[in-house]
Amino acid sequence: MRAVFRALADELAATLRDPGALLILVVGTIGYAFFYPTPYLNQVLRKVPVAAVDLDRSALSRQLVRMVDAHPSTAVAFVTGNRSEAERRVMDGEALGILVIPEGFEKRVHRGEPVTVSAFADATWFLVYQAGATGMLEAAATLGAGIEVARLEASGMTRRQALAFRDPAPLLVRPLFNPAEGYASYVVPAVLVLILQQTMLLGIGLRRPLPLGARTGSGTSLSAAAAAVLGRGLAFFGLQLLGTLFYLVVVFRVFGFAERGRAATVLPFLVPFLLATAFLGLWLTTLFRRRESAMQVLLFTSLPAVFLAGFAWPREALPRWLDLVSLLLPSTSAIPGFLRVNEMGASLAQVRPEWGALWALSLLYFLLATLAQHRTWRR
Repeated sequence: MRAVFRALADELAATLRDPGALLILVVGTIGYAFFYPTPYLNQVLRKVPVAAVDLDRSALSRQLVRMVDAHPSTAVAFVTGNRSEAERRVMDGEALGILVIPEGFEKRVHRGEPVTVSAFADATWFLVYQAGATGMLEAAATLGAGIEVARLEASGMTRRQALAFRDPAPLLVRPLFNPAEGYASYVVPAVLVLILQQTMLLGIGLRRPLPLGARTGSGTSLSAAAAAVLGRGLAFFGLQLLGTLFYLVVVFRVFGFAERGRAATVLPFLVPFLLATAFLGLWLTTLFRRRESAMQVLLFTSLPAVFLAGFAWPREALPRWLDLVSLLLPSTSAIPGFLRVNEMGASLAQVRPEWGALWALSLLYFLLATLAQHRTWRR
């Protein structure tokens, strides 16, 4: 234990004197926490500009255009009677969707005949497509429902009866755990876990394996290597634990992200995640001759780690072999478990598979780092 504490103290002192490692572990952790969520502060995309092609030029078609403009998701940028002009405006970036109201729209509606209103949205950006298409389709559906209710009232029904006939089983939708249905509330908490992992790996990557003359207290045996790895791992664990507490106490409250988990559950869940990441970093440092090489390789792994984590792209859609490989990254198990514990209020028993996987990775990477440190000394 004396060797462990000596390695811990030496690593803390050396890291605090290393400007590069300190920049990544402290400044990077704090800076990314405020930089990444900033573009998503609005949470929900509003007022997507659309072009209205009104070929009917009737009172009813103008009412539909006004309803599309009044919808929170869309705004009518301009109205035209030429579809080619609307398409040109979309190509020029002046609009991101097109609403086409056909000729004879009002007459066919009054005669009770079916009529098709076309809505087109730019699918290059999924959020733009969703907001634009939703605004136009909901406005058209609302207009259609109002016309049908008025027709039923004209046939002798009361308004209450007409509404019940029009929608006999109304659906009440309440989004769970993300009531605002915001993009930031969905993506940022998951990315913050990934930031904790990547900044720790990069910070450790700037450090080198302990040289032969390092103080271990028990020579260069395998037990001395284990003590050195455990002490160094605990040093980085302590540093990143401070960053984790900063995220949970400050960042989540500044940006208003959901926090339904108890500290007595969230922190124990994150302990094996931080340990696994620390030991993984210590093992990886033995694979590089220069700290610059470690930086280059570990930076390259950031984007693959995002897609393997299962929130930007569902894990069910990954090839089976790639899904299995992704389990070697601590973030793959940490992100879904953390989201369920912190945002949904799950207990440790309900995230036992993820928690167990993180403890298994902690043991695996501790053994690999110990063997690598011992091999380095022998070499």
